[in-house]
Amino acid sequence: MCPRARTTRNPDDTSTTSHARHDVPAHARTRVRLGLISDLHADADALERALTRLEDAGVERVVCLGDVVEKGPDADAVVETLRALAIPTVRGNHDENAIKHALLAYDDKSPEMSTRTVEWLAELPNTREYLWAGKFVTLAHGSPVGRALGVQPGSIPKSMRRWLRAARADVVLLGHTHVPMQMRVGATWLFNPGSVAHGRCGLGPTCATLELPSMRFFVLPIHGRKRVEVPLYVL
Repeated sequence: MCPRARTTRNPDDTSTTSHARHDVPAHARTRVRLGLISDLHADADALERALTRLEDAGVERVVCLGDVVEKGPDADAVVETLRALAIPTVRGNHDENAIKHALLAYDDKSPEMSTRTVEWLAELPNTREYLWAGKFVTLAHGSPVGRALGVQPGSIPKSMRRWLRAARADVVLLGHTHVPMQMRVGATWLFNPGSVAHGRCGLGPTCATLELPSMRFFVLPIHGRKRVEVPLYVL
């Protein structure tokens, strides 16, 4: 999958894996362009299209915000691509469900997955933290306080507000809702690229780019050519 992509492992990141095309550590660079993907739902073709769009956009690394499996037929292929490209990934609620179903042998609840795939999913953390271009960045699926607690554009759950007050994050990258979003709550920025597989807005399936430290955010429809700016909510 995606033979054009280049990968390196960066020991200077604050998490265990990274996907980059440059040898200079991200925290040492003054600008970083990220590619954001989420809610892949076992759709290998959609993932390939998203990675191609992000490579064409010139991203320097890609991160995945969870819900890698379930709903689609290609769980093993999607996980193998993420593993091969060393793309940092967090665990989504569907990933958690798939692990439980696999352990209980509920084959009727999710597509069959190899033991290798289940083991990889089980190792995914709920959150990851990075220092990129001088910004503290947190990755989570629904939110850092819960995989299934979604953050909708223009609205912040109380538990998420409490987390933001206590956290050091400058940027929080989220998935789960399938709706692209950019929002600023106080001094913290929140972004969501939408879903690679099943978009819930007029743009259809999407991925996104985010440039740090400028916070320039563009949504890339998987089946379109033009990038899109979504409304900025300030709370």
